[in-house]
Formats: sequence, structure tokens, C-alpha cells
Amino acid sequence: MGMSVLDALYNTVHDFDGGAEALAPRIGKRGTSLCHEVRPPAGSNAKAGLVDALKIMEISRDFRTLHAMNAQLGFMALQLPQLDVAHEDTMGHLAHVAKEFSDVLQVVAVGAADRVITDTELSDLHRQWGELMAAGQALLSNFAAKNAEGKRVHPMEVRHAA
Repeated sequence: MGMSVLDALYNTVHDFDGGAEALAPRIGKRGTSLCHEVRPPAGSNAKAGLVDALKIMEISRDFRTLHAMNAQLGFMALQLPQLDVAHEDTMGHLAHVAKEFSDVLQVVAVGAADRVITDTELSDLHRQWGELMAAGQALLSNFAAKNAEGKRVHPMEVRHAA
């Protein structure tokens, strides 16, 4: 198992440029308070809240805490692509999904050929799987945008509704 959620949050705070003293004011806290929340001293009731953890991730762009939460719960976080999906080509997205799926198949075929999966092969599969999921999400976003475009009120629909 990977890093614990509490260790991930502690490391995120202390690895931030300037550490807790620089990060704390950006979430409305004092540096010492934030330090105590991410690593409470013996006998302390201090604890970091979920909203603060979210703010810390947003400000730092460090997602170790998110990944630790997902790992503990058996999930995977995937950064979604930022696209202007309404103006993208749906068939282009579909082709990209097919290409990424082909890459997954290739990694699995090569890795399974000798019936021994190396750490590198497993890492390659994780990376390729993530790329497939991102391509699939882009296709879904594009399709949803096209669906929303089709639901705009047209003059003919207004007359029929009256």
C-alpha cells in the first residue's frame, strides 16, 4: 500500500514552497495551527478538515492526498482533460479511444508473453490505462456537449409547446 492519507497531507503542506507558514494564510490559518492539524502533537485534538485538505490540494496542485485516499478505498483518480468539447470532432475522439485501447492491448500482450509481469510492465499498463480513461472521458464530454447543443430551444419546439 502507498502513503497514508495523513502522511500525504503532511508532506504536501511541508513540501509547499515556503512550507506551512506560506500555505496557511492562503487557507485562513496560522502556520503553527496548520502544522498541528497535519501532525497533531501528543494529546492534541487538532485535525485537518476535509475542506482544508481540498483547499490545500487546489492551491498546491499536489494531489498525493487525493491519491492516498483513493488507494485506501480501492479507487483511482484520473485528471480529466480540459477541452472545448463542443467544438471537437466526435469521430476524432472515438479514433483516439481506439488508439489508446490498442496501446493497452499491446502492453498486455508484450507483458503477458513470458507469463512474468515486471514492475515496468505494470507501470506501463497503469499509464496506458490512465490514457485510455482520459480519452474515454474526453469522448463522453464531447458527446454530452453535443447532446446539450441539441437541447437548445428551437423556434419550432416553442410553437409546439404552446
